[in-house]
Amino acid sequence: MGFTVETLREAMKYMVESQGFDRVLRKMKLLSATPGKVVCEMKVEEEHTNRGGTLHGGLTATLVDVVSTTALLYTERAAPGVSVDMNITYTSAAKIGEEILITAEILKQGRNIAFASVDLTNKATGKLIAQGRHTKYLGS
Repeated sequence: MGFTVETLREAMKYMVESQGFDRVLRKMKLLSATPGKVVCEMKVEEEHTNRGGTLHGGLTATLVDVVSTTALLYTERAAPGVSVDMNITYTSAAKIGEEILITAEILKQGRNIAFASVDLTNKATGKLIAQGRHTKYLGS
């Protein structure tokens, strides 16, 4: 394993403390990690919302991207890859003050391509907020 849970936390901290776009995730916390599976949580705050006061779809896509990449880092190969395809199904809204869980799981990792699934759920109710699929090119 290329990363320990602690080095995974440090890598995530490095990403979100950058001046780049990933800084929108600075309030997300890593809860657990097992090989190929990562669980994070985040409280929805005003800065995370759209005009309707619910979790912004673009931020949801960023969560799918970043947390699935983190799950890829926590595999034997420890390669982040580059995005080839990503789709998200939005099933319900998350409002300001609600805590969400972001669970990413690597479905398959081949020689060149990896497939991940990410569920965003309401922490209190377990209700599905969104589900994403992410395909990444790993190289050879």
